[in-house]
Amino acid sequence: MNVTIRIWIAVVAGVIWALGMHAPFSLAAAEDSASVSGVIRVEQARAKTDGPKSFKDVVVSLEPAQPGSYTPPAGRAEMDQRGLIFIPHVMAIQKGATVDFLNNDNDRHNVYFLFDDTGDTLDIGTWGPGQTVSHTFERAGMIITLCQLHLEMAAYILVFDHPYFTVVEIDADGQKAEFRFDSVPPGQYRLKAWHKNLFVKGGSAEITVSAGENVQRDIVITKKKYAN
Repeated sequence: MNVTIRIWIAVVAGVIWALGMHAPFSLAAAEDSASVSGVIRVEQARAKTDGPKSFKDVVVSLEPAQPGSYTPPAGRAEMDQRGLIFIPHVMAIQKGATVDFLNNDNDRHNVYFLFDDTGDTLDIGTWGPGQTVSHTFERAGMIITLCQLHLEMAAYILVFDHPYFTVVEIDADGQKAEFRFDSVPPGQYRLKAWHKNLFVKGGSAEITVSAGENVQRDIVITKKKYAN
């Protein structure tokens, strides 16, 4: 058998193997994957979406009904201090993640945490221009982040004990945003949303995710006096 025939047979065999072995795996994976998506609508209000301290950010999460053990992401997040502003203004991370706090101002800065659930505080230090201090977050919850040297500075860090969360932005009209979670394992979840100024109408929602399904759930955020 000459070399040309051998090569042709090898190519054909490779194509057959790829179609016969890999295609079913891909199809099965696609059939097993699930997604959760929806629209967030703002009622009885208009969210201010311009400026570094705007109200555009909404944090959406899918809390598993059965607690699990999740490996923290290998990468690090960054929160800058620039123009006497924390950037980003709202951050969501997984428990165990490390955040680098940068100082790109000409002033000294401080980072001071206020834990919303307990009222506990933690001062991680004060440092000068061009310096960075890192902190690893080992507890879940919402943390107000402040600078004791510049009281007008504030940011919000939401720490989750699972990886199913996202930060989405309300549109320029201040009326709606869209969210989507892909590759969601089948199971029971509680759909939650957080906004620094508005509240979720009706509270959280329990949902069931089945393999291959796209679950659609919309969320309404509104002023506190309209929440129920």
